[in-house]
Amino acid sequence: MKLTGQQRNAVQHMGHTVITACPGSGKTRTIIAKVLRCIDELSGTPRKVACITYTNTAVHEIENRIRASGAATREGCYEVSTIHAFCQANILGKYHWMTEAYKDGYIVMPSDHDAYMKVVKEIGDRYKLTEFARSKFGELGRAPDGTPISGVIPAMAALAFWDELQNQGYIDFCNIVYHSYRLVHDNPSIAHNLSCRFAYILVDEFQDTSALQVELLSRIHDVGHTIFFLVGDPEQSIYSFAGADRKLMDAFSQEIGAKGFPLSGNFRATQPLVEHAERLIARHPPMVSTSNTTAIDPSVFYEHTLDSFSAMTDYFLPFLEANKISYGNAAVLAPNWFILRPLGKQLREYGIPVVGPGARPYKRKYLLGRIAEQVCAYLESSDPEILYRTEKELFMLASELSGRASFRIFSYHGMRVVHRLMRQGEILRQTYEGAVEWLHAVAPTFEEVLIEEEIIPVSYKGCLTESCNEMIAEMRVQNIDVTNMVFADLGILADPRKNMKLMTMHSAKGREFEAVAIICAHDGLVPFYNYYNSLSHAGLEEARRLFYVAMTRAERALWIFSSFNNRRQPPSRFIQEIGLQVSRCRTI
Repeated sequence: MKLTGQQRNAVQHMGHTVITACPGSGKTRTIIAKVLRCIDELSGTPRKVACITYTNTAVHEIENRIRASGAATREGCYEVSTIHAFCQANILGKYHWMTEAYKDGYIVMPSDHDAYMKVVKEIGDRYKLTEFARSKFGELGRAPDGTPISGVIPAMAALAFWDELQNQGYIDFCNIVYHSYRLVHDNPSIAHNLSCRFAYILVDEFQDTSALQVELLSRIHDVGHTIFFLVGDPEQSIYSFAGADRKLMDAFSQEIGAKGFPLSGNFRATQPLVEHAERLIARHPPMVSTSNTTAIDPSVFYEHTLDSFSAMTDYFLPFLEANKISYGNAAVLAPNWFILRPLGKQLREYGIPVVGPGARPYKRKYLLGRIAEQVCAYLESSDPEILYRTEKELFMLASELSGRASFRIFSYHGMRVVHRLMRQGEILRQTYEGAVEWLHAVAPTFEEVLIEEEIIPVSYKGCLTESCNEMIAEMRVQNIDVTNMVFADLGILADPRKNMKLMTMHSAKGREFEAVAIICAHDGLVPFYNYYNSLSHAGLEEARRLFYVAMTRAERALWIFSSFNNRRQPPSRFIQEIGLQVSRCRTI
């Protein structure tokens, strides 16, 4: 694998390592190179390398690139996962019987599940929480002593929420890590087992690691059998609301005696984009563009428009067409998903293929929809990557319905089930042209396969048919023309390559696009503050880093929009800081 001198020096270092990586510096490539080096070293031994990253998207990317290298034949040597999945697979999933709370097992409850939302409503009503506060339960964090970490949810409400989940046998992602930490803290033998099993632990996005996660890693480190390889960027630390602290990266690195390596070359962005980013946050050493992409002149644009939809139709969409940038290589970023939901619906009605809030004509919670989308996408494109995504969807579905992690899915058995679903979907596609008719046909067929293969319990017979009926009913409520919906309309939701992405600034972390539009760039949103929430220095600096993250997603072009709809909020102060003029907005 071809590496720069900076990357190679970091990968070849034998001891504890910490890499400070600027945006677009090829940190994922560096991590993969280290994983492959570890696999070569550990092949034929019982020890493993763990690669922990922040999002499932990053997990998929790293897994795919390792698989493409040919290392998939030695999968027993490595595992790639989020911190929650790591804890579930190696700690809580194995030792839950040692806890009082979950000694009889548990069901992992995602935030879009009906049961989860029911508990949110109950606690929200009990504590008279606003709709905004109710939307933040999925972002709750927890300190090592169990204290809730949340900016808008009162501690008593958070504790009551967790108690209610626990009483019903459920657990959220936050508590998977917390109870795993408690197990390791109270049972040193577990930390010893983990350190003996994992010769290397690689941690991506370390700047967003919480004190709870650092305490867990420290327990493993203290045993003395594991080498740590940490990658992050304090200038992209944007998750303090979940307990992340940018200072922890330096503190833990010093604790374990890690040697530091900087990555300062940006392969993603052209020089004009890098220069604007450096005006917002000056790096040491400075970030430099090493991109071979031809720059668009100018590369950074600012407009004050009527609203976000006008910004799209009057400026961003014509720009994409003029510069031959496909929708799949473009993204629209906003400070929060409340802004994106109506825009997604407007763009979908306008005929623009989008993925993100407001784009899907039904909630993603529906069991059938999650499988059917993947099957449709694969039958439309034959992309083998979709097979692995389908496998992961089956894993999540099985875990939710059975209450336990079925890792058997990630084997020959799981892939055989995936191919059975694809084959059945194709057979029924020959008979049913319309999407609705096809859904009605595949629901009982898929269900029969999944029960026969023991992916879902037999007690859930009828669940996919029920899910199908609920999906279609919701689409009708949303005024979707289900009669004329075709097979490809379902697949496009699972195959994002042709779709414009609608994302929050936070969720865009780690992603890159040829063209990026930042909408609703207003003071009060970024940086966030209001009548009840004053702006602190720490809050301003994190908001600066958030805007920096959003800016540095762009490879060739960046558009920034404010709008007349936000009359009480002036354009974001960060627009002027990067050298753009906002004088035209003084009339609002």
